[in-house]
Amino acid sequence: MPRKLCDKCQRPLNVCICQHLVSLTAPCNIVILQHPSEQKQALATVPILNRCLSNLTVITGENLTNNLTVIALLENSDELAVLFPTDKAEHWCLKLAYQSTQINSKTEQKPPKTIIVLDGTWRKAKLIWYKNPWLHTLRSVVLTGLPKSEYLIRASSIQGGVSTLEAVMHSCNYLSCSNEFSILLNPFKAMIDWQVQKMGKEKFLAHYGCTDN
Repeated sequence: MPRKLCDKCQRPLNVCICQHLVSLTAPCNIVILQHPSEQKQALATVPILNRCLSNLTVITGENLTNNLTVIALLENSDELAVLFPTDKAEHWCLKLAYQSTQINSKTEQKPPKTIIVLDGTWRKAKLIWYKNPWLHTLRSVVLTGLPKSEYLIRASSIQGGVSTLEAVMHSCNYLSCSNEFSILLNPFKAMIDWQVQKMGKEKFLAHYGCTDN
């Protein structure tokens, strides 16, 4: 018999995180290109973002070249930026993000009106990147100076990797020159805490070797 889900957070009632959800508007539109495999992940972070950010759009698929939302976005491609570590990517350094109240002092270009984020494991994110050549024509940015990821229950295959939620959060903090969006960690950490409790300390340590949240 399927477990009853919370109407709001869509998680099982015994691990509901509704009391931790927040309501925010990002400093620019956020478009997430989600690999289909992420829809089946119980501990995915995009559902949290979807319930916390008002100006967020999720598009699921691998090859999205003919997606109508993507086609509409590309009509103003100069207003877009994709979060991906290309050789020509513009570096957004989090360590410098709070040292100025003017975003233009940190970058030669105007802030993008829309940020595109690829959601999936590193292998799946690269698959989306290579199956969508239109992404290669866009301005690319990469986050640097990131703190250690709080995603203790899902290992990353790349050094310094962070969850999609954390990538969006850091991008929003950078663009707003603030820590305003760090409260997105509240529901994120609540989800992690529930999972750690469910696993038990011994099993968690065996899999991930750390209990620091």
